[in-house]
Amino acid sequence: MHTFEKHYYDIVQKDLILSENISTVSLLSAPKKVAICLGGESSDENYVVACLGALNIIGGQKPYFIQQKPSQQKNSGPREGVGGKVTLRRAAMYLFFYKLLFHVLPRVRQFEGLRAPAHENIYCFVLKDIFSFEELVPLFPYFEEVSSLQCQFHFTTKDISEIRVLGHGLQVCFFSNREEEKRK
Repeated sequence: MHTFEKHYYDIVQKDLILSENISTVSLLSAPKKVAICLGGESSDENYVVACLGALNIIGGQKPYFIQQKPSQQKNSGPREGVGGKVTLRRAAMYLFFYKLLFHVLPRVRQFEGLRAPAHENIYCFVLKDIFSFEELVPLFPYFEEVSSLQCQFHFTTKDISEIRVLGHGLQVCFFSNREEEKRK
């Protein structure tokens, strides 16, 4: 069991039980899975292989190939985005969480924080500099063409307030725009 997973079970769950006044552990909010995607508009074979290789290194498991369907708009030409995707669950998910929060995000230049979640059980963001992952730096020539990394964190939460409480327990500090607070 990874230390971050142990942190969730030993500390975060107990805090959630006390703060949310929940009677059973099965009703608690929890991280469900993490989906990371890498790709772009290029269908060049070398680009696709670089995306799949980078995902294999970042996620620690074999990615699968994805291909975006052509656009339904008449004015745009045939667009086919290609790349790869990895879905992490259980121990691999907690390992990625830990690596992202404590190794990758501190290395991001001009990091402005993570925006407040907009959805009730999914948190998405884009990491523009994939070379914040230390393991990709020595392999820069192979991955210099690769674009940004898209991360989707799926939780078993019912509303945005639960995702904020869970995120705070998992050491994810979301910031919210003052303009958004004024609207509410």
